Amino acid sequence: MEKKIISDIRLFKSKSQNDLSSYIPDAKKINAIVNRMVMKLRENEFSLGEFDHLYINFTTCDMPEKMILSDKVDKYHPWFRFCNIHVEEDLYNKLGSPETYNEIILCVKNVLTTYFSSGDFDKMRILSCIQQAVDQGEDMLMKFKEKVSSKRKAVIFLRFLDNCMFYPLLRVYDVEENLLFEKDLPQAVTLDYLGEIKVGLKQIKIKPRKNAYTTQNTLLIFDY
Repeated sequence: MEKKIISDIRLFKSKSQNDLSSYIPDAKKINAIVNRMVMKLRENEFSLGEFDHLYINFTTCDMPEKMILSDKVDKYHPWFRFCNIHVEEDLYNKLGSPETYNEIILCVKNVLTTYFSSGDFDKMRILSCIQQAVDQGEDMLMKFKEKVSSKRKAVIFLRFLDNCMFYPLLRVYDVEENLLFEKDLPQAVTLDYLGEIKVGLKQIKIKPRKNAYTTQNTLLIFDY
């Protein structure tokens, strides 16, 4: 079985199990928090197994257990699974409000540590990644990509803001790991403008990815 690195966790609510009828409303900030958890787990190559998207569905319907990882697989979209979590009506109605953030975070922790901890990535390591994401918030850095030459190393880190936009950070180091240059890159919803990196002794270039959505993106050039 091929193990896939985690890619996404999404939050839903419904009156039944495995029903995508409703995203949690007004949940941009908690979605950002969960996204940062995923980023830190992904940076550490955490795997969910043979799928990489986890859909957590908060529901008021009767269940034999409080939390159940569904074994149903969509044959057309085998890359996701549902985990259904029973919650009381009062919490269900408030989901997405700041007062429910801690409960949602706890549920994510419980799902990941209950169903996906392993000898390669144990419970404590999962909890450490989650705690880093929660504590560091918008300042959390995830290494996205790097380019190494004989004299320089360029690294692009990702930050994820509460408005659900990426805020990349570029750093350039010498061979002794001394920081030579640091630059905030434009905020963006997607990362299509961050393609190939070319790094020289005094200049760095970042080409956009080549696809149908990047025709308006331009080459980034920084002298340092």
